[in-house]
Amino acid sequence: MSSEHSINIQSLNLVQDELIVTIENSARELESFVSSGHEDVDALQASINGVQQIAGILKMLELTSASMLAEELLHVANEIPPGASGSAFDKQLEVISNTFFILTRYLEYLQQVRYQVPVLLVPHINALRKLRGEAALPESQFQHISVPDTLAAPPVDKLDITDPAQLKAEFRRARHMYQIGLTGFLREKQVDKSLALMRRAVKRVHRLMGSEQPLAVLWWLADVIFESFMVVHMAPLEMRKFLCMRLERVFRQLVQVPDKAMSAAPPKGLLKEMLYLVVLSDSRTEGAKRLRAQCPSLSLPYTEQALQKEYAALYGPSSHTISSLSYVLQTEISSAKRTLENAATSDTSIVADLDSFVSVLNNIAEIFGVVGLGAAGKSLKEQVSVVETWTDESKITPQAMSNVANTLLYLESLIVDLRNADLSGDGEARATNEGERDAQIANHELSGAIKIVIEESLGGLSLTKRALNSFSDSNYDIGHIKNIVKTLNSIRGAMDLLLFDRVARILQRSVAFVEEVLLDQDPPAAIHEVLETFADVIISVEYYFDSANNRGDMDDTVLKVAEESLRALGYGVEDE
Repeated sequence: MSSEHSINIQSLNLVQDELIVTIENSARELESFVSSGHEDVDALQASINGVQQIAGILKMLELTSASMLAEELLHVANEIPPGASGSAFDKQLEVISNTFFILTRYLEYLQQVRYQVPVLLVPHINALRKLRGEAALPESQFQHISVPDTLAAPPVDKLDITDPAQLKAEFRRARHMYQIGLTGFLREKQVDKSLALMRRAVKRVHRLMGSEQPLAVLWWLADVIFESFMVVHMAPLEMRKFLCMRLERVFRQLVQVPDKAMSAAPPKGLLKEMLYLVVLSDSRTEGAKRLRAQCPSLSLPYTEQALQKEYAALYGPSSHTISSLSYVLQTEISSAKRTLENAATSDTSIVADLDSFVSVLNNIAEIFGVVGLGAAGKSLKEQVSVVETWTDESKITPQAMSNVANTLLYLESLIVDLRNADLSGDGEARATNEGERDAQIANHELSGAIKIVIEESLGGLSLTKRALNSFSDSNYDIGHIKNIVKTLNSIRGAMDLLLFDRVARILQRSVAFVEEVLLDQDPPAAIHEVLETFADVIISVEYYFDSANNRGDMDDTVLKVAEESLRALGYGVEDE
């Protein structure tokens, strides 16, 4: 870290104990105010006085972001009215309580690392500012980023579209594609595929307007950022989502008034934040290299990779705890299943090392209790009591073994939900209902089968994309795409069997397009643009399949992009 982020550790050591005590006392006084039914004004004032003292000490220590966080906390605390109630007030108290915790944790963190990372507190500062109706701070708030006046987008292969109505329609289609990707990104759902859609949309807009327009640099930077996000796996933080939403507003202006929007200067604040993210990514993509060549003086004291480690150090490894537990559970259940299978296939049906097998089952039951699935663990405990009687060979019956196996299969099916935080409130109740348990196991197996079909379909689409690329690179030699029809028909047939009718119709029209247009010996004059549009269809369907969760549910909103693209090619689904 640079000297501007260094701290005077001696000064911090002198006041840290007192500072943490003050933070804890202020939090305690706030709790007293809440416990009094929001009537104890003295407790509220004592909490506010403590926050004021905290802000003063942090400012004296020159802990930039921490002092700003305390000042924002002071503003919010001063706005708490005695006797207040309601969901908005509860949210206010929740944010304040969390801020007390973060302040304490940040001070401990500073002691550990001995330097400041102000950006770590920006999300919490923004949470307080949001309560007051103030604008959010950008992620680059504590960095000096200047946008060069000479910053320009590199040349691009401009699409030859001069008709204003057609140009506006293309902008609208690109915006829709961006919105689909943005929705997935905001929900942190299939992030890479969402970013790929967003990137494709901004690249299309850049090619539609060319690099001569003032706004072109914005779309070029967006392309570089989204590529960097995918390559570096940058975290989808709230501030970064907000930046993407700001970009969508520029899209809206482009669709509403294309000529005026294209000739307008891009917002400086947006460009500054984009430059920050590219430099932060430390990406080595061609786009990032071109940008650095234009801005050689831009640098940051940390990279995205280093920043994520700092976040992990601040917040702790809670996100990894569940993953670790689910891995342990899967390992233990697999071991138990193997032991049971070996016993079932042996001549005597005796479980080798029964004590060890019982110990494994007990461990599994205990871990399920730790993750809040006590009823699921209890159902296994009931089977353990049966297994313990298997020292007597006469007690080992096929039905008893089947019951243990079914319980293990049920618990195994819950691990998928556990990994994806998808356990419903009635999950524990299902553990004691045999019919629902069998349904859960069956759904788990069915989901596994659907997952295999979807993975095979994604593989087929990847082959299709490679074939189309080879077709384009070989000056449109149809030999490269002769197998596309067979591949797409195979996927369509699978979708028909799964009753995914909408995507099946899209694939059927895609097959017709390939047969009647791409495989024609006399290709259309605008074959390059036609291929670009057809690629939108394939990528949209790929995004649809990739959105599948563990139950096989998929987000079909992206299929509208595919349908619009087919319509633009003259092969609309409604034209069947």
